[in-house]
Amino acid sequence: MNKLSLYVRLVRLDKPIGILLLLWPTLIALWIASDGRPDPLIVAIFALGTALMRSAGCAINDYADRDIDKHVKRTAERPLTSGKIRAWEALAIAGVLAVVSFALILPLNALTKQLSVAAVIIAGTVFCTAAKAIGMPKPKAMPR
Repeated sequence: MNKLSLYVRLVRLDKPIGILLLLWPTLIALWIASDGRPDPLIVAIFALGTALMRSAGCAINDYADRDIDKHVKRTAERPLTSGKIRAWEALAIAGVLAVVSFALILPLNALTKQLSVAAVIIAGTVFCTAAKAIGMPKPKAMPR
């Protein structure tokens, strides 16, 4: 398996449902905020930003859970956990995706930029630590 396909698996582009689950409320909020006429550039920025940040989140989550995921059947074969890519690669991918996402919002207003920084801090601290702090087990995979 080549590196690109491993990176695609790391950021879960092979499982786009997570992007869609984040994209729908984002698009609905844009439509509501614009009285049903969102600027196409704003829609594109938010749609691409949603996909990029979800992907960055997957990479950083795999990095945070790399020692736990080895012991969970559902996650043991993920690229980072299985040793097919290194921890620094997951961090680098997450960082690049986050920087590209931030670059997308540069044409937007200052409040949007400030809120995006706050959102990243909240998501990064709450999401990555909440399951560990309250001792939640990893869910079993859904049957196909």
